[in-house]
Amino acid sequence: MERRFCPRCGTALVAGLRFCPSCGLDTTAAGRPLPDGTAAGDDLAGSDNGGSSALETNGASTATPAQDRSVPSSPTLGRLDDSRGIGTAIVIAAMIVAVGLVVFGFLTSPQRGPAAASQGAVVGPDGSTIAAPAVIVGVSFESPADGQVVGTKDVTIIGLAPPGLKVTRDVSFGLDQHATADGTGHWAMTVGLDEGENNLVFRLGDDRSTEKRLRVTYTPQAP
Repeated sequence: MERRFCPRCGTALVAGLRFCPSCGLDTTAAGRPLPDGTAAGDDLAGSDNGGSSALETNGASTATPAQDRSVPSSPTLGRLDDSRGIGTAIVIAAMIVAVGLVVFGFLTSPQRGPAAASQGAVVGPDGSTIAAPAVIVGVSFESPADGQVVGTKDVTIIGLAPPGLKVTRDVSFGLDQHATADGTGHWAMTVGLDEGENNLVFRLGDDRSTEKRLRVTYTPQAP
């Protein structure tokens, strides 16, 4: 006859389940005589041996699937642990690379403030950095403009050149003219023009690779 209650703890049994859902007793073995004369499943919870069953006195283990909660080792769990370790290593490596890029960008960015002033920049009264003037290379002209028409025979040419360098005007028949650029790079030279278009040639010192041409047309004013 099928039992309805556990003979050990009195818990209602689940139909089709051989083990007690509370204490894990194998109810199919309950009532069978043991070598010492006791019956399997007797309620031994209150006995002198602290609730040990007769099966335990004969060296048998009473551990049941309901009582054994340990998780067996599994190759799948090992693979999961390995994948987590690899993922963590990838994240750490990405963070190191990001920090390295930030440091590299900081070191290679243009310096500002006092450091920039040491490179030629000027620091304003409010602490802001004012860009240093562009480096003057070669000969250039500010006045008159190339191709300009003037009404006077003598015209003053104003231009730029590296500070302290000599500017030479090439004269085909006669002595060359010279001027020296000041500390700001400005130079000036008065040139006598011929009527019509004048093709003026200037260079730095004797370096003909720096030659620049300025076309100025002289048209006398009507009296």
